[in-house]
Amino acid sequence: MNSKRIPIFPISYFKDNIEDNQYIKELLLDKIVKDSEDLPIPERWITNKLKTSFLGEKPGKEIFFGEDRSFQSILEQRYAKCLNNFFEDIDYKIIIDKIWYNCYIDGEFQESHDHIGHVFDSSHFSCIHFLSFDATRHKPVRFYDPSSQIRALSLELIQNNYNTLHYPDIEEGDFIMFPSYLKHSVEPSPSTPDYPRITIAMNIKVLEYDGKVFN
Repeated sequence: MNSKRIPIFPISYFKDNIEDNQYIKELLLDKIVKDSEDLPIPERWITNKLKTSFLGEKPGKEIFFGEDRSFQSILEQRYAKCLNNFFEDIDYKIIIDKIWYNCYIDGEFQESHDHIGHVFDSSHFSCIHFLSFDATRHKPVRFYDPSSQIRALSLELIQNNYNTLHYPDIEEGDFIMFPSYLKHSVEPSPSTPDYPRITIAMNIKVLEYDGKVFN
């Protein structure tokens, strides 16, 4: 009798790179750094001093939802190209549930969290655009194995010796998409006032995919 061990339930994230990221960075970096000053830390976030527009942008200084849609149009074109690659050109329809920026300058961090949201109003995928990122000094996002807590309460007959944490190989301009239920965090980096770590994050709901309609 042949005995086999068959691993199941893989988890994937998707990665692309925005070719003209330098152009977008020149448009937005200084604006984000300046506009992010004095933005409040959202309630229940565990962080030291992360500057984020999660609760909304400053009136008259919007990037995503202001009357001037020039920035929004530029980002939409680049992000749509990446998403088309992720969805492999299969017919799909999505909405961006929320979009915001995060600005890390002086060793900021963010706790482990997910983007599931409300049980009756959850997102399917989350995305991160690494607009300004120095791979030699900044920390990438850190992903957590969602089954690690369950495995800790059980027993595996064969030890895999796999890591329960994953650090994606990130370069400036990368755009990644991952399941919104996947917990992730950002570890503190050294102070980099000369080169802020700036990300644009968003949550996505899939309305239609390959002829199937999702509620």
